[in-house]
Amino acid sequence: MRVIEGFFCIPNPILSITYRRAIQARKRVAEALSLVVRERRMERERGITKNDMLAALFESDGDGSGIGFSDDEIVDFLVSLLVAGYDTTSTTITLAVKFLTDTPLALAQLKQEHDEIWAKKTASVSLEWEDYKSMPFTQCVINETLRVSNIISGVFRRTMTDVDIKGYTIPKGSKVFTSLRAVHLDQENFKDARVFNPWRWQKPLDSSNFMPFGGGPRRCPGHELARVALSVFLHHLVTRFSWEPAEEDKLVFFPTTRTQKRYPIIVQRRSCVKTR
Repeated sequence: MRVIEGFFCIPNPILSITYRRAIQARKRVAEALSLVVRERRMERERGITKNDMLAALFESDGDGSGIGFSDDEIVDFLVSLLVAGYDTTSTTITLAVKFLTDTPLALAQLKQEHDEIWAKKTASVSLEWEDYKSMPFTQCVINETLRVSNIISGVFRRTMTDVDIKGYTIPKGSKVFTSLRAVHLDQENFKDARVFNPWRWQKPLDSSNFMPFGGGPRRCPGHELARVALSVFLHHLVTRFSWEPAEEDKLVFFPTTRTQKRYPIIVQRRSCVKTR
C-alpha cells in the first residue's frame, strides 16, 4: 500500500514523507525478492529446476541478445506485478464486500446465484470454467464495484500526435493524465452514478464509458484473471459464511481508493453448509 501511495504525491523524498516511505517500502520488498531470485539461481546451477513464472523469467531472452533478464530486471518485474496485481485485487474484494453489505438485495441475489451453483456440485468438486461462466449477476457486482470504487483512478499517457478534443488541442508529446474516475462517475454516462447499482449492468451499456482496466494496447493484461479471482472469492464467501461489519467504516479516494479502516467484519459460518 505504501508503494502505491507514492505514485500520487510529489516525487521528492525531501519534500514528501509519503514518497520517502514509498521508496523505503519498495527497497525492502526488492531486497526480499532479490534474496529469493539469488537462491533460485543457485538451485538452477545445481540442476534443480521448477516450472513456474520465475523459471520462465530465467529462461526468457529480454532484449534479443540471448543473455536473458538480469536479477535486477527480474526483481523490478516482480515488484511491478505485486503492486499491480495484489493490492488492487485485495482492495477491490474489500470494497465489493462493503458494497454488498450496504446493499442487502444485491447480496441476497448474489447468494442465490452461488447457492444454485454449489447445490449442483459434490463436496469434492471444485469450481470449473463452466461454473464461472454461469455467474451473470456476479459479473454485474464486479462491474459496479470497479465502476464506483475506481481502484485505478486514472492512467498516464503521452500524445503521439496533436489531439483535438472539444475545440482544445493537446500538442504532440504532451503528458496526459486520463481520469477514469471522472468518466465512471459522470451523470451523463451513468444514471445515479455515485449509487452502487449492480442491476444497471443487466442491460446493454456503452462500453466506451467503462474502462477500469484501461484500454487499447496497454490495457491491463490481468483483467480477466482479476475477474476470475473476484468471482471465486465471492463464491466461497457467500456460500460458506455470513458476516456483519465490526465497526463503521467509509471510503476514501485519496491517494488511492480504499476503506479508511480496511473494513473489519465479524464472520460466521453459515448453517446447513456442505463440507469441503
